[in-house]
Amino acid sequence: MKRRETLLRVRRENSCVFTLTLILDPDGGERGITFTEFYDYGPLGDDPGREYGYSVHAPYDTLDALANHYAPDAPGPAADRLAEGLRTALHDGDRLGLKGSQHRVLEGFELAGVPATTSIWSWIND
Repeated sequence: MKRRETLLRVRRENSCVFTLTLILDPDGGERGITFTEFYDYGPLGDDPGREYGYSVHAPYDTLDALANHYAPDAPGPAADRLAEGLRTALHDGDRLGLKGSQHRVLEGFELAGVPATTSIWSWIND
């Protein structure tokens, strides 16, 4: 069953909603684990709004390795341990700068020996 966890959500002074999320999808194949650093700028004045997402992906079958890396001594299922471990590792994610959380997660996945890929998504309201 697909699971979505919000790890951090902050409304910034510039009206940007900054969110860190983790999606765990057993049917997602090579992108079965997806972490996203997301910026949502709503319409403001003459600016019609825009969104940006910076993601890190890993195969779902690496869930145990990632959970063991981020929360080696925590009890519970691997999905819970990974979500809590990332939440702890990214408690300051809103202060890391653009792509800062994405880079931190990519480094962690690589340290765990997990093959990871990145992607960028954007949308601009015209």
